[in-house]
Amino acid sequence: MTTEADSEPRRRDGSPSLTALRVFVAVVETGSFSKAAAAIGMSQPNVSFQIGNLEQSCGLRLLQRRQPVQLTDGGRELFVRARLVLSRVEEFDNQVRDLRDLQHGRLSVGLSTPPFAMALIAAFAAEHPTIELATRLGNSGSLLADLAACSIDVGVMTLLEPNPQFACTLVAKQRLVACLPRAHRLARQASITLRDLGAEPLISRESGSMTREILDRAFAARRIEPRIRLEVGSREAMKEAVAAGLGVGTVLDGEAGADSRLRFAPIAGVTIAAGVFAVCLKESLDIPTVAAFVALAAAVPGPA
Repeated sequence: MTTEADSEPRRRDGSPSLTALRVFVAVVETGSFSKAAAAIGMSQPNVSFQIGNLEQSCGLRLLQRRQPVQLTDGGRELFVRARLVLSRVEEFDNQVRDLRDLQHGRLSVGLSTPPFAMALIAAFAAEHPTIELATRLGNSGSLLADLAACSIDVGVMTLLEPNPQFACTLVAKQRLVACLPRAHRLARQASITLRDLGAEPLISRESGSMTREILDRAFAARRIEPRIRLEVGSREAMKEAVAAGLGVGTVLDGEAGADSRLRFAPIAGVTIAAGVFAVCLKESLDIPTVAAFVALAAAVPGPA
């Protein structure tokens, strides 16, 4: 017949269990086995069993069995340490609860598309103001590498299609547009052709950028060799180069923004579309902060 005392198996390594420590502290604080049993919701035989196991594990008599129960010299020293251990366990449990309830924690967000990412970060911060946030800027290729290396928790980036190695949640669709100086002769047209764009000195994004990937694919499909004058490492650098008259560029329409120096025009015949995705490792969806951010990404619209 299995008794209540048998329900707590003895630890194979001989070290005391947390249950035994809790029982020990309860007995000392209440002054009796029966009061401790009532306080922690355990039968008195099981309390005696736990104390016996604890004393056997320690190789010491910890309590004098008289009324009220008194500590031995060895028990007095271990009682202080038992309370310290239990306080650390309680602190750990509280930390776990706060992390689970999004009352505490940290989220690292990588972004290649600030207009969409910052809208999501702002919405997340409003809902979870006690979560510490950190950001890292990069292109889609570098952010995928950061995710794989666990350098960031989630990335907001542009992809042509969901990457099957990651959990990808669509935020918005985007299309490529031309970026022209406002005084440029092509800026007066409602749209420009890919051949016209390829004939101009071109400011190109770096390898790994999804803007560069879409443009390269579009040129390759039409067998057009572009005249690349300058390669730059960010959207902002590309806009500044165009505004300075170095050439024309391209940008995704959801990230164009407003700039009185520039005009953004549709590119006729470019049908390749991309999506802005919130991307994370599949196993990271079990992390409360990541799960909450991804849920927001599915619900919050991107910038108009």
